[in-house]
Amino acid sequence: MSARDSFLPANPDFAETVRRNMLDMPAARFLGVEFANIGPGHLDAVLPYRDELSYRPGHFQGTAVSAVAYFAATSSLGTLLPIDRIGLTLDQNVKFLAPATGERLVARGRTVSAGYSVSVGVADVFAVRDGKETLCATAQVTVRNVDRAKLEG
Repeated sequence: MSARDSFLPANPDFAETVRRNMLDMPAARFLGVEFANIGPGHLDAVLPYRDELSYRPGHFQGTAVSAVAYFAATSSLGTLLPIDRIGLTLDQNVKFLAPATGERLVARGRTVSAGYSVSVGVADVFAVRDGKETLCATAQVTVRNVDRAKLEG
């Protein structure tokens, strides 16, 4: 068993639940975030380049980099939550390492700690240009897990 497979999902339909919960958000739809390689405790969030997400042609703006990192890290945590729980962001820390230039960003999110009340996820963000990946940012996100019914009621 690899480190990526060490978590057991509480929801057997975790992949579809995470897709629905995260990608149905207006912000995710606006940005154009897509998911790939979803597994228990990890997933990839992909953000195709658009001029609206840049600070100059071909360069993703930091907000877009932070956003795709956020979606990857929090969604990796969501793969492990029971269907009746949801994570609310407590904290996000992003470190920018290199210019985010390319056709897309790929944020590889993974769970560090999956607690009942608090969980921590991380994401490494890669700018993909001509098939070559460059690590451009890394992020850590902490969430508080709460009963979904309390938010919807």
